[in-house]
Amino acid sequence: MVLRKMTFMGSGIAHLSFVGVGLGLLLGFNPSLTTLLIAVLSALILGYLSRKGVHEDIGIGVLFSTSMALGIILINLSKEDSSRVMAYLFGDILAMSWKDVGTLGILTAVVLMFIAFFRDHLVYATFDEDFSKILGIRVGWIYYTFLTLLASSIVLSINMLGIILVSAMIVVPAASSLLVSRTYRGMFYLSPILSVSSVFVGLVLSWVYDIPSGASIVLVQGLVFFFSFLVKVFGK
Repeated sequence: MVLRKMTFMGSGIAHLSFVGVGLGLLLGFNPSLTTLLIAVLSALILGYLSRKGVHEDIGIGVLFSTSMALGIILINLSKEDSSRVMAYLFGDILAMSWKDVGTLGILTAVVLMFIAFFRDHLVYATFDEDFSKILGIRVGWIYYTFLTLLASSIVLSINMLGIILVSAMIVVPAASSLLVSRTYRGMFYLSPILSVSSVFVGLVLSWVYDIPSGASIVLVQGLVFFFSFLVKVFGK
């Protein structure tokens, strides 16, 4: 997503999923299911529009505020307790159940297998889609699968960081690794290390200083990014 310059896509999908939260609460369904459905459909629609000449950022810009407004209206109609709504907005990694952890574990395994089999194809399609087609790479299939996994990762991580901050978990570690890695292969290895490390450090700081865990994790990631920037600038 970072290499494709689609970082706004993560934040856009997260905010679009707010409609799913409101719809689930209003209809009495599990918000996680409706949120996942809305997020995946939104990602695929945005992807389709981008392949028809409408840039992802334009589509997200149009739907961003509209989806949040619709989500607020749906939640208001549902008369749901505000504390539950706040949990979806800001998340709480300490409140995640073992079921949530297990679901994330399954998704992690699927993402790792996808990367293992199609990592080079993803990179080729990112830098030169036309040449990738000549090589016989199924660019369209890989692109839509990538968007589906991206949307699923964002939705299933909402309980951890919330809709407002969840995109940082996907964007910031990859952006930091891009600054210090000389190859895209280095990015693939360094990015998850930075991500997991920031979660651990953020949780420790959250416990020591009694601050929100999600905000603490994202703050650590931001500091890592600026440190990586300094290393890139002054390390030459």
